[in-house]
Amino acid sequence: SRIKKGRTYFGFVQQQQVELIAIGFTKVFEQEKAYRLNSIPSILRFIEQNDIVPTDPHAVSNYLGQWKNEKGEPWIHDLQRMLDSQYSKYKSEISRIKEARNTHIAHSQAGSPRKDLPSVAVFQDLLGLAFGFHDFINSAFINTHSHPILTDTRVQTSLVNVLRAIGVSDVATAWPD
Repeated sequence: SRIKKGRTYFGFVQQQQVELIAIGFTKVFEQEKAYRLNSIPSILRFIEQNDIVPTDPHAVSNYLGQWKNEKGEPWIHDLQRMLDSQYSKYKSEISRIKEARNTHIAHSQAGSPRKDLPSVAVFQDLLGLAFGFHDFINSAFINTHSHPILTDTRVQTSLVNVLRAIGVSDVATAWPD
């Protein structure tokens, strides 16, 4: 039936997207080894080593305030402490994502047991942290704002319209937490 084929197809698309998110996630949160990276830890290290000062100091206190952190001195240490607390909160999930990336997503390691990735909710929380950091950098150092990717519903609306056009009438767009 069309519903069974649709489930199979969307299940496959969902799995591919989760694996792409896992690869992207590891890039965003990866620690530097030999080379400077475009990752959160690398950006923080670059800012600290080059003594770069925010052009909008209020963006620092606003960002830290979102995470219930008070701005102290120096601000870069407050920011690092906040990020470290978030990394600690998701330590086992981050480890599972890195292991999955290194053993069966990006590199197919023979004989490696396939482990489940964390839930979509965990990815959502961690990517929210990454998107928030991106917006913080834009606000504090470049005096611009990021695209509101977490609240932009254009893709969702378009997908709902496509599904309805092909005959799916009961499209769910919200789920209880």
